[in-house]
Amino acid sequence: MKKNDLYRLEDVGRDFRMQGSGFQPGKIFSAVDAVSFTIQKGAVTGLAGVSGSGKTTLARILAGCLRPSRGRLFYEGRPLREVLESRKAPFYRKVQMIFQNPYQSLDPKWKLQDILQEGMPRRGSGRELKDAAAEALHQVGLPPVYLERKPGALSGGERQRVAIARALAVKPEFLILDEPTSQLDVTVQAQLLKLLLELKPLLSGGMLFITHDLALLSHLSDRLAVMSDGRLVEEGPTREILSSPQHAATQALIRAVPHVPGSKS
Repeated sequence: MKKNDLYRLEDVGRDFRMQGSGFQPGKIFSAVDAVSFTIQKGAVTGLAGVSGSGKTTLARILAGCLRPSRGRLFYEGRPLREVLESRKAPFYRKVQMIFQNPYQSLDPKWKLQDILQEGMPRRGSGRELKDAAAEALHQVGLPPVYLERKPGALSGGERQRVAIARALAVKPEFLILDEPTSQLDVTVQAQLLKLLLELKPLLSGGMLFITHDLALLSHLSDRLAVMSDGRLVEEGPTREILSSPQHAATQALIRAVPHVPGSKS
């Protein structure tokens, strides 16, 4: 494993058993199968594919939410299984995952101040914790007055910013963003993209950005990995893949968004 590698995956797979009927057990379904690649520190890695291609399952494996059924997965040179068994809390502070639907991950009964402070180390006075929460909001372009609001009073774009702020509040090194712009209009997507580009220097580990929209990844990602039917079918520098896609799945994604910069479509 190279010094600059954050993750290394070797033939990683994850199976699920489908619901059976009567006394018959359900069939085994491989959501992810034989995935091998590395994620480099400090880079933005794009993970693309259509719905059902295995992107979210792979992201949850990297975030420690799911254990792989087979294969080997290393984080900073150590098997991730060992990291989670020995130092689970530090890992979950270093690696934060932001989900597709921010409203489902934000408690509607809580004010934003409470949501942001939930994962913070309980050090300092109440004033200091409030200031830290306000600073997290400031990083995503929201004013301190929002600390008194609840998620139901926010727009979709504001909720996604709060989800990012909550992740930033614990000082992570690596962000996993699962389709964070899919429920936003084009204008808000552009604002969120600008925010992520500004946050990039603050994350020593970088980001994994998951989407089916290669136009977004053309602006944001340094490297691109494409999944199809649970397998990794193409991986490399984003510009190279967009200018000369080799796999039919990548070509189909480019055709779906014909204004992808750097593509030959």
